[in-house]
Amino acid sequence: MRNRITRKITVIAIVFGFTLLGGWNASFYLRAQTITVRLLNAKTGKPMKGKKVTFEWDGKLDHTVITIDKSGLGTVEVPPGVREFTLLAGPKVGKDPYRIPYLNCNVNPWATIGVSLVLDKGYVPRNDCSRKSTAVHPGEVAFWALPNPWWKPDMQ
Repeated sequence: MRNRITRKITVIAIVFGFTLLGGWNASFYLRAQTITVRLLNAKTGKPMKGKKVTFEWDGKLDHTVITIDKSGLGTVEVPPGVREFTLLAGPKVGKDPYRIPYLNCNVNPWATIGVSLVLDKGYVPRNDCSRKSTAVHPGEVAFWALPNPWWKPDMQ
């Protein structure tokens, strides 16, 4: 009788342990993932600051707008279940946010980018405005851009 109770307690403890371990594993994979975008001047390769970049998630209408800091970086938390995104220029800072904020110099400005690719290796699109390139780290994506020409500040 005593041996039977000990065996049941052991089985319950093992099942409970696996349940806890499985729960820990699931929470590990469900934790928030962060992507960093580097907004770079396509001609000089230097960071562009004080601009905004829009992440459009999985080709849906759902999007996140981030502000690029003074070092040319911005971060965004990837929404749960999202597998790819598109980077878009803007909106424009200040009045008339619907105007073009800067020129997008990525070869395919509407390309979808895999979240797992960015998190594992990083991603640098080909620069369509010059031969400049850059290295990125896992979790980073580069965005090539040019300021609006001074003679056409609104581009419209």
